[in-house]
Amino acid sequence: MTDTETDETTPAAPEQDRRTQQIQQTDSELGRHLLTARGFHWIYGTSGDPYALTLRAESDDPVVLARRIREAETPLWQSAAGAWVTGRHAVAAEVLADPRLSLRHADLPGPQRHVFSDAWSNPLLCHIIPLDRAFLHASGADHARWERAAAPVLGAGAADGHRKHAERVHQETADGLGASFDLMADYSRPVATEAAAALLGVPDAQRERFAHACLALGVALDAALCPQPLAVTRRLTEAVEDVRALVADLVAARRTEPGDDLLSTVLRADTSGGSGASAAEDALAVGVLTAAVGVEFAAGLINNAVEALLAHPRQWALLGESPELAAGAVEETLRHAPPVRLESRIAAEDLTLAGQDVPAGAQVVVHVGAAGRDPEVFLAPDHFDLTRPVGQGQLALSGPHTSLFGAFARLQAETAVRTLRERHPHLAPADGVQRRMRSPVLGGVLRFTLTTSA
Repeated sequence: MTDTETDETTPAAPEQDRRTQQIQQTDSELGRHLLTARGFHWIYGTSGDPYALTLRAESDDPVVLARRIREAETPLWQSAAGAWVTGRHAVAAEVLADPRLSLRHADLPGPQRHVFSDAWSNPLLCHIIPLDRAFLHASGADHARWERAAAPVLGAGAADGHRKHAERVHQETADGLGASFDLMADYSRPVATEAAAALLGVPDAQRERFAHACLALGVALDAALCPQPLAVTRRLTEAVEDVRALVADLVAARRTEPGDDLLSTVLRADTSGGSGASAAEDALAVGVLTAAVGVEFAAGLINNAVEALLAHPRQWALLGESPELAAGAVEETLRHAPPVRLESRIAAEDLTLAGQDVPAGAQVVVHVGAAGRDPEVFLAPDHFDLTRPVGQGQLALSGPHTSLFGAFARLQAETAVRTLRERHPHLAPADGVQRRMRSPVLGGVLRFTLTTSA
């Protein structure tokens, strides 16, 4: 890759400086910062604060904690962890639509924003690990531009063009399953990874590398709110750099030999206007986000949909009788068990939300899972019903990441539940779902063993 191409796909100097500080941290330094942040969550949780307990993401029932967050005395309340939190549907919708709330912490002056020499300071995770390098803290304007540029491939109107490929991949994968298999490792993540690789045009020789990076990147959204173990964090940051390098090479190739893939589409769109970003930077961002968010979002939605259907045998049977209800099953999963449960925002200015004065720089967190079960909006909210009217107060795709990959995840999940119901009608859990510790955002699945015979 030439120097010019490198300049067009690297972050601005301040971000590069911060990345250098982060990468140069020794294991001892990084481990101390992660443990300090983790320690604060434990301390805050000792008071029974449901949001702090959610961040701890240990043995507490996440559905019970979500209910407690929603049923707090005030619709928007300040957690001991410092964030303003809501689980009420009306306030959640207001927060997610407010342009004064963004994904990014302002770079306020002060050493605590960049260097953590004091072990007893409460460090911000976004400045401990370089998630900016994965574009997870990009501005709303950036996300809107990327979504416009990617719409011909990632938008809802493009889903039919990907359906035949999705059906083929899902059917081949389903037919290859044994009498017992792990839903995430053997089905959900492989089909989501293959779909993402096809979108980006990853060559066959690089598919294994891409899949390995996606696996390590699966904790990225959780890592933004919950400190991960040192080894996991190191794998995450290494995967960010590896997938950036892989996508940058693909972008460089598409600039000389464009195709009909996602990266070529973004390069052709060049919607940057006067933003200062280049089409190559936008293509890099969309490609990295596809690996860091799109794969895990789609895999999580597949897992949650299958889990919910199997936990409600009448709904599983109904899907068999009417396969066209697969879309309804996915929409109900987005409400009942969204794969991204928490959306975090930062106030760009002083503002008032739900009667509360929220200062600039404050964190505001929406518990999407709690809002999706708000009895003020949904009848029998804890009941999973795939015939529930579609789009009734749906908030699960209201975040910039989930909005960008909403159609992609929907297609993969709809194809998955329809294919599994058709190919394996006697599908049943062999045991309970085992979830990752420290996964408050995704409720990440470690293992979900299923059997295919009655």
